[in-house]
Amino acid sequence: MPQYMKSRLSGLALAGLIATAGISSGPTAATAEEVYLIRGFLNVFSDGMNQMGRSLRSRGVRVSVHSNGEWPGIASNIISRAKQGKVSYPIVIAGHSVGGVEVPDFANALGRAGVPVKLAIGLDPGFANPGPFGPGVQTVINYRIPSGHRYRRGPGFSGSIIDVNVAAFTSTDHVGIDKNRSVQSKVIARIAAAVGK
Repeated sequence: MPQYMKSRLSGLALAGLIATAGISSGPTAATAEEVYLIRGFLNVFSDGMNQMGRSLRSRGVRVSVHSNGEWPGIASNIISRAKQGKVSYPIVIAGHSVGGVEVPDFANALGRAGVPVKLAIGLDPGFANPGPFGPGVQTVINYRIPSGHRYRRGPGFSGSIIDVNVAAFTSTDHVGIDKNRSVQSKVIARIAAAVGK
């Protein structure tokens, strides 16, 4: 076999391996919305975020589920891609417990960089009082137990905050709120509406 054909076949094989492994050979534009779900402390008690991720994917929503503490790297990646015109909107962020406490920080980091967040959702932000929301977030919804933390407005915030006491329709607790089917259905419906799916 001629050398040029061997080189061509090697290149095709490498491209196939890259595609199979899911490795990107360079930056590509996002093809749909970007939805980020953040789990709670130690990733132990937030399987409901994984469940909602699967449900949203089955509807064709582009969603990823992450450990708490990962948001700074994710935000940095989004901001970098936004500068290249490679972010797809709308952006939605949701978090349970510690992940819910991180939602304002995540959204504010994007807002300061001029990257708008269409919807931010908390599922009973816990263990600390969440920081206030700043500019760049359109709608904030907090599903909380009666004793749960509330989200707050910060300087420059012009969006809306909807506070939902889940005791009005379920008896779930902090650990179970993300797995509660009634709460999940409301969160999924809100996200689907925000992204048009």
